Amino acid sequence: MTQLKRGWRLFGRRSAKRTGRHTIGRPYVRVEPGHADPRARATAVLLDRLEPAWTILYGPWSRRFYALALFATPAPLIVEAFTAQELKEQMRQAEQDTLIDHWPHTAAAPAA
Repeated sequence: MTQLKRGWRLFGRRSAKRTGRHTIGRPYVRVEPGHADPRARATAVLLDRLEPAWTILYGPWSRRFYALALFATPAPLIVEAFTAQELKEQMRQAEQDTLIDHWPHTAAAPAA
């Protein structure tokens, strides 16, 4: 096993002042378990139900909304944004870009 440098620890320097919840000498505090960002998760679920052509996810660690396209695209299409409104705007833009790229480029027949 390799030796660690003196004064170095996995979670910072030894001399660093520790003020966290689990510091030695601090009283025990019970923390209620719960989900991170319940409002954002609920928004993602609602948006997922309203958008049948997309699967909507919320990443609590990244705090971003993700949309995965369920319609045919040449490559996997994933859109991400910090807010649900930004995500919807990017989804509409991606849908327009995909339709424009796959629309047949034929000249319109002249009117007789």
